[in-house]
Amino acid sequence: MLRLRRREVLVSSTLLWQKLLRDREANAPWQKLRRNLLLFLQLLILLALVFALARPFIPIPALASGNTVVLLDASASMQANDVEPTRFEAAKAEANQIINDLSGRSQMTLIKVGQNATVLTPATNDKRTLREAVQSAQVDPSAADWQAAFALASGAVQGSKDNGRILIISDGGLPDELPPLPAEAIYVPIGESGENLAISALATRPIEVGIQLFASVTNHGDTQQEALISLTLDDTLFDSRRVTIPPNSNINATWELPEGTQTIQAQLSNQSNDHLPLDDTAWAVHEGGVSNRVLLVTEGNRFLEQVYGVLPGVEAFKTPPDTDLIFDAEGNPQFDLYVFDGVPLPDPLPAADMFIIDPVASAENDLFSVTSVFSDTTAVRVADSPLLQFVDWRQVNIREAKEVLAPWAQPLVQAEDAPLLLTGEQNGHRIAILPFSLNDSDLPLQIAFPILMANITGWLNPGRAFDAPTGLQPGDPVSIVASAGATAVLVTKPDGSLWQTEVGEEPVFFTETDQLGLYNVTLRDAGGDRPAGNFAVNLFNAAESAVAPAETVVIGQTAVETESEADIGQREFWPWLLAIAFIILLIEWWVHYRGTRRPKFNFLERVNGRRPNANEQ
Repeated sequence: MLRLRRREVLVSSTLLWQKLLRDREANAPWQKLRRNLLLFLQLLILLALVFALARPFIPIPALASGNTVVLLDASASMQANDVEPTRFEAAKAEANQIINDLSGRSQMTLIKVGQNATVLTPATNDKRTLREAVQSAQVDPSAADWQAAFALASGAVQGSKDNGRILIISDGGLPDELPPLPAEAIYVPIGESGENLAISALATRPIEVGIQLFASVTNHGDTQQEALISLTLDDTLFDSRRVTIPPNSNINATWELPEGTQTIQAQLSNQSNDHLPLDDTAWAVHEGGVSNRVLLVTEGNRFLEQVYGVLPGVEAFKTPPDTDLIFDAEGNPQFDLYVFDGVPLPDPLPAADMFIIDPVASAENDLFSVTSVFSDTTAVRVADSPLLQFVDWRQVNIREAKEVLAPWAQPLVQAEDAPLLLTGEQNGHRIAILPFSLNDSDLPLQIAFPILMANITGWLNPGRAFDAPTGLQPGDPVSIVASAGATAVLVTKPDGSLWQTEVGEEPVFFTETDQLGLYNVTLRDAGGDRPAGNFAVNLFNAAESAVAPAETVVIGQTAVETESEADIGQREFWPWLLAIAFIILLIEWWVHYRGTRRPKFNFLERVNGRRPNANEQ
């Protein structure tokens, strides 16, 4: 098979047998290889590819091996810029270095420790997946939930043969009384400097001549600093003041603001050494920025005027019957709540919430009917309702009351003959009926009166549509109470994005408070969108503003320090082999084509059978 046997024949010439001779030479079993640079380069490419597929590596010192859990700190302090570009980017670079040093048999679980502890990747040895998870991680403008992160880390290392290791990549500042971890912990510190100025408080309160604003600026560094604090009221610059803050202390400042101020923004600037810009801005809202309007339609009732004069978030107005203040020029209601005290209801009724006291029957009124007057007003049944919370009805004495028939209403306080308090909804609006005159009872003299009025008014939902404290921080939920006619709640976030939800029977909770700044609340009803006020979310966290990196962290009763790279990892260099193979491929392509020339075609040479002279050329 290796050597063909051919029959020998004598011929007169080999001129016509050149092809046969070449075939014979090609089929010779043993020949010396000819020098061929292209073949040599192709063999080098093949050799580099084979070695790359074998994934060669060299052993190197590494922080972790086996089952490793990495806790990546993504709290607000990791946005400090004392290392370029930020601490969080430096922490991500450190995590990528640990991923590169993982051995082939090791696995890593990556957990982001931010506002919520999140598992970015479960245990895996796929370095590409781990790198993509690190790249996608984003820092949060809030404190970190280390308790939840430790619980996730403990679950990730349980059951491993070598008990694993837990790496904490952070600038420190972990809370006290953290539980011990079931595996060896290693702390990887991030950060260099602790110099930082922060607005640590911003709040308002009403005073006799207007509004007073209180602000506090804290210096968390070791050097004295000066800064300019500027106030902006409702998007208009109001005042700027230069302050000097000693090291590791704070200064307080107050301003008197004009009436009607709704939103306040305080800004620090011109400071010389500040590594965390996140806490240089703060916002405040004076009483939500919106007070709902209440119209008291009455011949005169001092008890009602006094109680509505002190209810928070309510701007009360008083008018006699037959007033033209109920509707505007286009026939729309001008107030959020109407209180009718012993007067006939207007026709038509305002499309708003109503509180009817001592109802008066009229032919035009189809909302309810008054049939008789009864004097047996002792309460025999009191419903378990939030409107009667902290109200002791047994001490209330009523001379007489009216029997009111309203099929749409539910009795909350029932006497022997008829209800003493009814509530319900009609045409999307809430209505409460108190079927007796306040002057015919001692209810206004009881401690239960202001409580009952506050409960009823709160259920009818004038006042603020939400309860947002001054110290609202990222992640804190906000409860929004929509009026009976509201169909949707809209919240505009500080970045301009819109959150919207439909109003149902369940209370509305807004939980997407993960941005710092002002949030605007709007209620939508049949008449359109109605502003319901603003609330502010600020950092106001001393632990996050104190950005000095910690040398050690305390877990349980143990101080965890930075350890040297005691484990053995592996540094793979197959990407370099692939790069070498590609470079050799380019060289091989160049060698193959460097000697080729495009053939010259000359028409005269073809026609005349000779080379053209200089003139012909």
